[in-house]
Amino acid sequence: MRCHAYLIRSERYLDIEEVLLHQLATASREQVLDLIGRDFRRVELLSGEWRLLFTQPRVHEAYRPTIGTPQRRVARMMAAPDQLAPLVNTLWQHEIRDRWRAITFGLQHLTCALPLASGLVGAVFVEEPDLWLSAEPTHEILAIHPEVFALIGTQIRKLAEEGDWAQMARLVADHCDSSVEFTSDKWLGLREQGAAKAPALVRYMDGFLTPPELHESVIAAMRQMLDAHAQPSLDAWLRVHADRARYALVFRDMRRERSRASAPLLVAAG
Repeated sequence: MRCHAYLIRSERYLDIEEVLLHQLATASREQVLDLIGRDFRRVELLSGEWRLLFTQPRVHEAYRPTIGTPQRRVARMMAAPDQLAPLVNTLWQHEIRDRWRAITFGLQHLTCALPLASGLVGAVFVEEPDLWLSAEPTHEILAIHPEVFALIGTQIRKLAEEGDWAQMARLVADHCDSSVEFTSDKWLGLREQGAAKAPALVRYMDGFLTPPELHESVIAAMRQMLDAHAQPSLDAWLRVHADRARYALVFRDMRRERSRASAPLLVAAG
């Protein structure tokens, strides 16, 4: 799930501030947008960006953002025109900017917009509409660069522990380097081929996530069981992408998302 930052003129923000203070966490998305009105600048933050921002200690202490649950997916925060300093200072802190560079997209635009507008605008953060949930899930293997995994690995595990597989898949898809899609037949075939030739691969798939420390072991298991004719997409990924970095790999099984069952968390350890 992504999040939209709405930058609102200070006059409008002050008009709605009292209502927002009482209703931001509980109101529907449509009600919040009605309050914001039509005069705003919107910046989209990818799934990992807003999570990093909301959990940054200075930001969390100053604004007490609301992060939802699998039952109610929300991402809300508000910053008054005269209270932007903690947000601005966080975004412009060199150590944080350098550390977040691997996943920065919308944050760069937000960083550049806020200092120029300090005192002139307020900021309201609201989750994106839930249209993304209507996309048909698919079986995938997604590769996450180690620098990116260092930033969002904790969030990936947290969403899996909550059984929110759809939101976990959205987070990983927003920030992965590459991916391989499988039809249901190809996915089941991969499991069968793995069980026969490389049982470790099936354990990795069941565990859903392997950290960068296991990259060589996972790739070796894939190559051990690979039938290039049966799995041409995986064969191409192994030849072109697999050795570019020591990736964390997420094995996305769409059956988890369809059932929304909280399966036991089995993360492979290094």
